[in-house]
Amino acid sequence: MQQKIIRQMTLSAMFIAMGLIFDRLLMIPLGEVNRIAFGSSAVVLASLIVGPIYGMIVGAFVDIFGFMLNSVGTYTPFVTFGYMAMGLFPWLLHKAFGKASFTNLFQSVSLGFIALLVAYSVWFIYSRSDYGFTLGFNEDGSPNRLILDLTTPLFRVIFPLVALTILVGFSLWMFRFQTRLKLPENTRFPSIQTITFIVLVLEVLIGIIWGVQWRVWYFQIPQTSATTAVFYFNQIAFFIVRFPVISMMVIYGIKTYLRTTNIVK
Repeated sequence: MQQKIIRQMTLSAMFIAMGLIFDRLLMIPLGEVNRIAFGSSAVVLASLIVGPIYGMIVGAFVDIFGFMLNSVGTYTPFVTFGYMAMGLFPWLLHKAFGKASFTNLFQSVSLGFIALLVAYSVWFIYSRSDYGFTLGFNEDGSPNRLILDLTTPLFRVIFPLVALTILVGFSLWMFRFQTRLKLPENTRFPSIQTITFIVLVLEVLIGIIWGVQWRVWYFQIPQTSATTAVFYFNQIAFFIVRFPVISMMVIYGIKTYLRTTNIVK
């Protein structure tokens, strides 16, 4: 029992270190206050490998330590709650679905999510002429905004096509055509299709919906304001990059764990 606890604590410490690296160092900075980070991949791995309690602990420490090491904006517990949820939900979703094969259902629900997100992005782009993205703040406290023209073919044609190609192409590849990444069937871990679905659900519920909701509460913005629509568009744009990258990181993380520990359960 003591050996098991030591092993769980050691793995948790390793996942915290991984999360900090992918959340604060190997990320894509977008100005001073925004970034596309991949630290949640370590939190998902902790949930699936070590369990939900350690997963929540890893999520909390990744955010808190990350803010202490390289702060972006001001600290808010809303973000920490989101990271803790990422440490709980993968385990819950895996337990709920078990080892049953829901490939067709997962694919249909996933493509439905993706269709809604792309449809929202198209509506957003065609419903306005410009888009302001906050890069940071000036010395007087006013926002430093990048204003983009949404009437150009880059946004009204190329962006939706690229987003649809990335998301639908990746989903179909994972659900239908991918055999190279297949995990051993007698492990306690979910299949790559289930992992992809779990990451998609997390990114939609926590990355997009919760990511917008806590900003609305934190900045005291009306739910129906134009700013809320911009927040959703921002999070969906981040999702296009995060979803396939984090899915692959989790899959390869589990494969590496199985290979290095030689554990088949």
